[in-house]
Amino acid sequence: MIGRIVGFSVLLSSAVAMATPPPSAPPSAAEEQYRWQLGPKQLELGHDVQVALPAGYVFLGMPDADRFLKKNGSFDNEGVLGVVMSQDEKQSWGIILDYQEAGYVKDDEKLDAGELLKAIREGTEQGNKERTAHGFPELHVGDWSEAPRYDHATHRLIWALPATSTNGTTINYNTRVLGRKGFVSLNLLSGADRIATEKSNAATMLAATTFKTGARYEDFNKKTDKVAEYGLMGLILGGAGIAAVTKVGILAKLGGLLLAAKKLIISFFVLIGAGLKKLFGRKSAGVPDQKETKLPPTGTDGNS
Repeated sequence: MIGRIVGFSVLLSSAVAMATPPPSAPPSAAEEQYRWQLGPKQLELGHDVQVALPAGYVFLGMPDADRFLKKNGSFDNEGVLGVVMSQDEKQSWGIILDYQEAGYVKDDEKLDAGELLKAIREGTEQGNKERTAHGFPELHVGDWSEAPRYDHATHRLIWALPATSTNGTTINYNTRVLGRKGFVSLNLLSGADRIATEKSNAATMLAATTFKTGARYEDFNKKTDKVAEYGLMGLILGGAGIAAVTKVGILAKLGGLLLAAKKLIISFFVLIGAGLKKLFGRKSAGVPDQKETKLPPTGTDGNS
C-alpha cells in the first residue's frame, strides 16, 4: 500500500517551477502505481548514458519518475532521467539523475570554494522572497559538508552543502559526470544525521554511471563539438540555482562564467519537508517486493 508522502520542493535555475500550482485533484489509485526496476540491471537511459544498477538498488524511469516528482512538488522535470532508491526499507535516501546537453564543459579552471560559497549564500538569501511568496519556508546554507573537488582522471565533480529551513536540515550531495556533449547530474538527498553513511550510495551510483564510447569526455572533437559557456564553477553555481549568479558583481568576480541572457537549466534539489524517510522509504514509494518488475510498454528502461 502506498503510504502518505510528505512533499519536497525543488529550487530550479529559474523560479518558474515554484510558481506552478500543484494538481487540483489527487491522483487515482492507478496513477499511484510506479514501475520500478530492480538491480542488478544494465540500464540504457538515452543520450548515450548508461547505468550499471547495482543489486539492492531500484530505478524509476520516465515518465513514472515525472509523476513521482510532480506528486512531491517538482513540476519542471525537463532533463530528468529517473530516480534511484534503496530496496532496503530501513534506508530513506534518494538520488535524482538528470542530463543536460550543455556542450563540452572545460575542466581547466581552479575551484574557489570560498567565492563559490559566498555566491551561493547570497543567491539563496535573495531567493527566499520568492520561496516565501509561494508558501515555502526560507532556506539558509551552511558551510561545505564536502568542499568542491574534481577528478581529472574520471571527469567527475563532487560537492555537498547543508540547507536548513524551519523543517530541519538536509544535505544536498551533488555529483556530475562530464561527457562530450553535456553532463549527468546525480543529486543525493539525505538527512544531515545520515549523510556520513548514505553518501557512499552517491559514490556507488557515480561510478556506475558512464557515457558510451564516442560520447565520453575524452572523445571531444574541438573542430566540431559545442563548448559550454561555463566551466566547473558555473556547474556548481548553476546547481545551487541561477539566483546565486544573477548579480552583476558576482558575475564579474567569477569572470563571467554565466551569461545573464542564458538560462542554465540545472536543478538543485532541496528537501524542505521533514518526511524524507516517508518520501524515499521503499513502501511509501511503492517499491515492490518481487524480484523483477514489468517494464513500461514505451521507451527504454522507463524512458520515453
